[in-house]
Amino acid sequence: MKHIVLTALVLITSACGWQLRGLVVLPPSVQVMSLESQANNRFNQRLRQQLEFNGVTFPDDASATVRLLIEPLKMERLTLSVNNFGQASEYELNAQLNARLIDLEKETDISWQISGRRIFNNDVNSVIGTESEEKIQRQEIENDLIRKLMIRLQKVQL
Repeated sequence: MKHIVLTALVLITSACGWQLRGLVVLPPSVQVMSLESQANNRFNQRLRQQLEFNGVTFPDDASATVRLLIEPLKMERLTLSVNNFGQASEYELNAQLNARLIDLEKETDISWQISGRRIFNNDVNSVIGTESEEKIQRQEIENDLIRKLMIRLQKVQL
């Protein structure tokens, strides 16, 4: 009985497309690349870790024929709503990531513009809490951008 339930559970989760979060099967054409990023250090570190986790290697020499170029992240905070006293009660974070994947051998150049959005509340009685929440939301939006970039890399055909 246990084997039947376990088999059914495995079949159901595999049939719906479920997979471990963060694990992306990248095509062989992007398994060896160089990463040139102008984004902040925290973003670069997490992106590099995610790529390495998914099997990408970064050679020390110039042998990589595929380059991933990342422009500086653009992030802006907008006031979404105000309370009765004219103080901001909600903020919206908008982020934009511009990335290019260049294959030097085939002379292929693919550009992506990836965006993300987060909304968070402003507690006027707790400035430190709001700053902490904004920091968390900034990290989460960066994680979303990396996840979306990994999906684009998964579907790329060089």
